[in-house]
Amino acid sequence: MISYSVTGNGPQPVVCFHGFNESASSFSILENSGGRYTILAIDAPFHGHTSWKEGSRFTPDQLHEILHILLEAESCSPTQPLTLIGFSLGGRICLSYYQHYPQRVNRLLLLAPDGLKMSFWYWFSSHTLLGNRLFACTMKHPAWLIRFAGILHKTGLINAGVKKFVIHHLHQPQVREKLYTVWTAFRFFRPDIAQVKKAIAQKQTPVALYFGRYDKVIPAKRGSRFVKNIEAFAKTRVLEAGHRLLHHKTVQTALRDYTNVI
Repeated sequence: MISYSVTGNGPQPVVCFHGFNESASSFSILENSGGRYTILAIDAPFHGHTSWKEGSRFTPDQLHEILHILLEAESCSPTQPLTLIGFSLGGRICLSYYQHYPQRVNRLLLLAPDGLKMSFWYWFSSHTLLGNRLFACTMKHPAWLIRFAGILHKTGLINAGVKKFVIHHLHQPQVREKLYTVWTAFRFFRPDIAQVKKAIAQKQTPVALYFGRYDKVIPAKRGSRFVKNIEAFAKTRVLEAGHRLLHHKTVQTALRDYTNVI
């Protein structure tokens, strides 16, 4: 069962995807006063009130089927192109879905999106058998990784933001379990950025990206690299903020404008 919230009943569907360990309520700031949109904010598998019965596997094709069902349930045409909004992990979902179904998307709004660069550690832990087993063991016994993160930070191999991210998530057993489950299940959302950019250029899809200047999790420079050669369609903006962009007033204003004006 997929849990979601809905605002409005306009002809243009807008689908919102939250970040890791968050929920659809992250997008409660959207007002939708213009009446042009039906805004669906979805609780991703293993988040919020969604009950996921498909095991440790979540794919863009499954998402496509889910969206078809939800749109019909809300009396939206399943063939109506979607506007996608994604924050962090939700940004990776948007990018992967767009890669597989570019004809189904007419606009992208990405907030500190994951997926612009595939880290070696994510690939190793979620896409290889050895790495996944080591990942599972580490989530049960994380002390060594916490100490190792401290060593890597002292030697300059990881920044303070990554170290903080590791310590914050690994000190909580429930979050560790969710981190392992989500990283493993969402491994199929692995956007090929070259293909995504090619589709953006061919379809002339408008893309807006927001980054925090002090974000150590998703550095703003990834946005600059992404929009290179597709500047006619993709725009990036760097804000005086960290990673938690949904709490930034400029982003909240942009989201309201995005769903009330554009």
